[in-house]
Amino acid sequence: MHAISIPELPCAAEPYLPHDAPMALIDEIVSVSEGSLEAVVAIHPACQFAAQDGVPVWVGVEYMAQGIAAFGGVLARSRGEPVKIGFLVSARRVSCAVDSFNFGDRLRVVVQEVHMPDDGLATFDCRIVQDGDELMTARINVYQPADPIKYLEQGL
Repeated sequence: MHAISIPELPCAAEPYLPHDAPMALIDEIVSVSEGSLEAVVAIHPACQFAAQDGVPVWVGVEYMAQGIAAFGGVLARSRGEPVKIGFLVSARRVSCAVDSFNFGDRLRVVVQEVHMPDDGLATFDCRIVQDGDELMTARINVYQPADPIKYLEQGL
């Protein structure tokens, strides 16, 4: 586990994300612990990827990935470091109870660290919950190289 300095909560998620609008998809961080983070996404017609009837459930994988990114951003800021980009490696065991997220939903995105060694590759169990109902679950693998810009310049 990692020593963590928790920001005053709830707080806007964007300062802890390596994304800018319109791709910063999670709205706020509501809970952080040593190995987990909970964020909120409000679903409305102006949401990125919104369709006629809501937001397609596959966008939930990105909500989960951004929850993980926000957790990494909180850790980085705790160490006095800048927020760095990372990469979604895989989404396994994805299970969806819905086809889309409905306008008016206030989703809770919960990410729980499973494995996070110092090599930058990490695994998280993730859930999206609405009013106590689990709408989506997945195990997400991510990679954050020590120097993401150099990593990108060298090619994936």
